[in-house]
Amino acid sequence: MLEIRLHAHSPFGGLLKPGRHGARAGAPGLMLSERTGLALFVISAGAGKVKDVAAAVFSATGLDLPLGLGRVSKDSFALIGTAPGQWLAVAQGKVALALLVKLAAALRGLATIIDQSDGKAVLRVSGPRARDTLLKGCSLDLHPRVFKPGGAATTPVALIDCQIWQVDERPTYDLAVPTSYAESFWSWLTASAAEYGYTVE
Repeated sequence: MLEIRLHAHSPFGGLLKPGRHGARAGAPGLMLSERTGLALFVISAGAGKVKDVAAAVFSATGLDLPLGLGRVSKDSFALIGTAPGQWLAVAQGKVALALLVKLAAALRGLATIIDQSDGKAVLRVSGPRARDTLLKGCSLDLHPRVFKPGGAATTPVALIDCQIWQVDERPTYDLAVPTSYAESFWSWLTASAAEYGYTVE
């Protein structure tokens, strides 16, 4: 039985100061917020089991598992392809957590599932200058013709290992970084966003 334990402690505790920051002229270029209350689990398919895992995922959730980099979601539950045969499951709220538990049962014997809820922190970066800000520290091609809603990648951002996925066309991105690098990542992100003006929620 999958055990899900969520903790109130935030790796960004004391760092996020709500309000307007950086350049003051005009509307803020982006909005920054922490995604809290998430359950994060890494799913790794057993050898030769990727097709079986995909079938089990569809049976349990109704989602078509991305077999490469990409993101699918339903009811605040998402599966993000991060590497061959590996995915990050992100769940928020009771409905999504119930779906995660159901999926874990369906994957028994097909995949390993490792709790990363305490090991990763997730920030949301949204707004018209979100792309420009991220490109200051990321070599990934984020042009809207290439990287769209549903797009995902694992890449260094500001020299910190990061899993990034695009949520919508605004654009809005979620970025998962190791909790031990949360302070360093926040320092880089706010310095990079300052010229555009940004709000923190």
